[in-house]
This record gives sequence, C-alpha cells and structure tokens, in this order.
Amino acid sequence: MAEQSVRLFSLGSSIDGEPSFIEPASFKALEAQELKDIERWIKREPDVLGEEILILASQFSNWDKTSDRPDLLGLDRRGKLVVVEIKRDSSGKDQDLQAIRYASFVSTLSSDDVIQLHREHRRKEHGEDLTLSESRELLDSFIETGDIGVLDDDDQPRMILVSSGFRPGVTSTVLWLRSFSLDVACVQIQPYELRGEIVLTSTTLIPLPEAGDFEVKMQSKRQKSASQQVTPVDKNDAESFIASIPAGRWASYGDVAKAAGSPKAAQAIGNWLRNEETDVALVYRVLHGTGEVSKHWKASDPKLPPTAAAVRTKLIGEGVFFEGPKASQDQRWRTEDWLASLEREAAA
Repeated sequence: MAEQSVRLFSLGSSIDGEPSFIEPASFKALEAQELKDIERWIKREPDVLGEEILILASQFSNWDKTSDRPDLLGLDRRGKLVVVEIKRDSSGKDQDLQAIRYASFVSTLSSDDVIQLHREHRRKEHGEDLTLSESRELLDSFIETGDIGVLDDDDQPRMILVSSGFRPGVTSTVLWLRSFSLDVACVQIQPYELRGEIVLTSTTLIPLPEAGDFEVKMQSKRQKSASQQVTPVDKNDAESFIASIPAGRWASYGDVAKAAGSPKAAQAIGNWLRNEETDVALVYRVLHGTGEVSKHWKASDPKLPPTAAAVRTKLIGEGVFFEGPKASQDQRWRTEDWLASLEREAAA
C-alpha cells in the first residue's frame, strides 16, 4: 500500500482502548466514479477542497478545435479562477499536465464569460433563473474586492488536483511549479467505511497549511526580486497617455500600463490612479478592459464625476457609445493611437 497522509485509528468505545488502525477503502471498490460521484460531492460541498470555492461550471467545453473539458471551474474569495481536475484512486502520470492545459484555456475567460457560465450553472444545477445582473451581484458579493471585473486583468488561474493518491512525479511537478509562483494545490480525498457509513477525509497535501505564511513570504521575496528586473512604470508617460485621450474615447488600465512601459502592470496602474486622481484630470476616461466603469469608482476631487453612474453619464455626454454597461471597443484609445498622434504632432 502507498504511504498515507492521513491514518485513522479506533479506540473502541472507551478512551482506555488501544489504537486500532482503520484500513481505508478505495473508490474503485466502492464503485464510486469521478464524474458521477466525486465531482457531484464537490459541487454540493466545495469545502471538500479545503477552502471556500464558488463553483461556476462543470464539464464545460467551448474552446476552439478541442473538446477537452475541465472537471470543475470555480472562483475563490480573492476573485481568482480555480481549475479543479479530479482523478479517482490515483493521480496517474498526467493529471498535472491536464490541469495546466485547462488553466491555459480558462486564462482567456473574461468577467462576462464567467458571469454567463455561473448563470448557466445555477440554472442547470439549482433550477435558478438568474438574470446576468443578478449573477454578477452574487459573484461580486462572494469575492473580497467586491468587483468581478478584477478577472479582466488576471491571466493566471489557480489549479487544484484532487485524488486519493498522488504519484511522486505529479507532486514533484507541483512543487516545482509553485517555485515559479504558479498556484497549484494537491488535495487528497480518502474514503473509509465506518460502522455502515462511508466517511471522507479531505487533506491539503500541497501546500501544507502550516507552511502557508512561509510560502507567502517566499513568494513575496521572489516577486520583489523579479519586479526589480521588469521595466518600471513610467508615470510621466502614463499621465501623458491619459491626457491624450480625446473626448468621445476611452482607454483601459492595461492600455495605460502598456503606454507606461509595463504591459503587465494594469493592477498597479489602477491602484496608482486611485491615489493620484486629483492630479490626473481625465482619469475618468480610464475603464476596465471590457469597457465597464469600475463599480467602486468614488472621486474625492469635486471636478471629477463623483460616482460610477456619473462617469458613465459624462462619457456619454462626450460621445462615448455604451451598449448596456460597456463602452464601445471601437472608441477605445490604445497605445498605438497615442503614438500615432505624437508622430502627427512632430510632423506638423
């Protein structure tokens, strides 16, 4: 038998009893299936994964040129997508590679895609007929930031591998990937038969909960080191780009980051603009990549629109066309537009 991470012992009916090892069962012997049973259990009680996960979809396939389908797709409290790949009694040799492939597919999903998937899942699994707005409100209320729009600036989903046993090749790959700040976890689910009942144990093998603080510190150190090697944000270029956005146009945080010389710094740009709003007059023309105004927009400068609704009204007044909550992508002011305008000015 493979080494077990969890061992159960019975003391009988008295604390004075002697420990007696309880042999684990196997899903195969219990005739439990990955899709029919294990996936169903997790959908009904996601805490089996060791944390609060909101399930968004199961066995969905809408990718071009492939019918591959992740077992489960979830959302964690931080607003990160979570790919859950399930194997029964053994991880096999490719569970890690499958999860990576699925994570690459999922990384392209926008917040709108996720809202639609969640809505379809609630209708299929719970018989609820939610509107897109209601689905969005549920997702917003679940994540800590309160805005599902954060997904549009995040292209690195998490992965959770679930099995009752993991091959050394899989766990070594997971540990190696984690050294590059890829969030991959291994959760062991083991069945037992006790007094006529089937009991499940759920154990997070990687990362060890007790080592969580250590990992966070190490990742922070690596990220700090890496950030010193990345082109820093040029705030002067960022301000010049924002100042160049014409009336009737809008730009995304990612567009500003690209103009500032650091395309991956969209989130940092958002944080900076929130702190420097009084010095960036046209900051209200910077939206999420989907064209939506941040629902948490709140301006302290009386010269700026005070609320998200007021931002939308002002942009419409300037000539920006909105379809529902989204500004037209045809009116997006990109880095290329800015550079072309600088060339025209230089040639004039």
